[in-house]
Amino acid sequence: MTWTPSAMRILYLEDEAIIAMETVEVLKDMGFTAINMAYSLPMAEKFMAEGKPDIALLDVNLSHGRTSFELGQKLLAEGVPVVFATGYASASLPADPRAMVIEKPVTPAMLERALEEAATRDGAEAGQA
Repeated sequence: MTWTPSAMRILYLEDEAIIAMETVEVLKDMGFTAINMAYSLPMAEKFMAEGKPDIALLDVNLSHGRTSFELGQKLLAEGVPVVFATGYASASLPADPRAMVIEKPVTPAMLERALEEAATRDGAEAGQA
């Protein structure tokens, strides 16, 4: 996949409203126009049912003790590049070499690098194994 944010549909899952609003603005500044912003797992799953995204940015720790790992694994299995964002040390997360992991707080440059790297990785690493 080539890195063309304006032609990509991104699924963004973040349960913290302020972080979500700020990050959506950063994604728009990168050129994304098709942003499916989900504040919960059920909302993210609804967006997925409407069509597979080209890339996903998922907050790891969600409210009520939930995580986005299962959703991320499903997306990876379908060949969708995934970037997990976490407030914890990335080494403490379950390892999946197909996914990118970035630690919060995230800068716009860090976010863009991670999304671009995830999107342009070899297809064999993106779920076609």
